[in-house]
Amino acid sequence: MRLMRVAAAALALGIAANAHSQGVGPPEWLRELDLSETQQEQVFQIFHRLTPVIRERLLAARHAHEELEDLAIAVSLDSDRGREAFEAEARALADVAEIRMHAMRGVYELLSAEQRAQAIHLPIRYE
Repeated sequence: MRLMRVAAAALALGIAANAHSQGVGPPEWLRELDLSETQQEQVFQIFHRLTPVIRERLLAARHAHEELEDLAIAVSLDSDRGREAFEAEARALADVAEIRMHAMRGVYELLSAEQRAQAIHLPIRYE
């Protein structure tokens, strides 16, 4: 049972670290595509519109993670609350990933055929 707790805590910490690395704006690799001013404005609008939603979900993940940390050092362990907090954090981070996926699909649709071909060869990392 103790091993399960340690494994769950390690997984929760890994998810939280990933949450902090998730940027709200467009990924850095887009700068390498030489976007036109119109495309740059459209990309800005896509991410500007989604920033509040992403921020809210990242805050929800952070709050759930803080609850997990509090539970880990509490006098008595409440596994049910821990499971709920872990699931809340995972859901919030999954929401962020889905939002970013849809945003990047919108950006991809703005790209010309040449830019799409160039993007395929970029070492794309999701910050």
